[in-house]
Amino acid sequence: MAKEIEYEAKSMLSEAAYRQLTGKFGTKAEKQQNDYYDTADFTLKSAGAALRVRRKKGSSVFTLKAPANGGLLETHQPLTKSDEQLLLSGALPEGEVQSAIKELIGTIPTIRHFGSLTTYRIEVPYKGGVLCLDHSVYAGTEDYEIEYEGQSLEHAESILTQLLAEADVPFVPAKNKVARFYEQATP
Repeated sequence: MAKEIEYEAKSMLSEAAYRQLTGKFGTKAEKQQNDYYDTADFTLKSAGAALRVRRKKGSSVFTLKAPANGGLLETHQPLTKSDEQLLLSGALPEGEVQSAIKELIGTIPTIRHFGSLTTYRIEVPYKGGVLCLDHSVYAGTEDYEIEYEGQSLEHAESILTQLLAEADVPFVPAKNKVARFYEQATP
């Protein structure tokens, strides 16, 4: 299990801008699937948090993202197949994520699966952080974005702004993936 503060800046991209940037940074994308969970009345979303299972390279990681210190505090734990079945039944597996949820909202809730988002991610080290070019598919929608994870929010925003200006790609404010997913997947 790990906890980390994530500082990221992001921008939506047109497909043409995505292709331009993949030409510069590489085209080898890794597939990852995110399954999103919340309570029936979106208690976690209301608290500014998101709960997901990410599957890539044959393993599954359960993550709670919650606001903290100008970034997001991510609490991770690996999941077994039985843990995943427990999630689908509405129960939270024991561990750090369950503890973080209880700390955040004061209870251990019943949860439900709201759907999946598949991302094809190109990830490269860049200027003291990590640059990600994402092509995401979900709820009948496809979109493209660039993310830069930096050492602070200011660092991330500065590097992303500079990179987009140098590439002559417009900055387009981007909501996070879970927000975009819920806009498309829920009424």
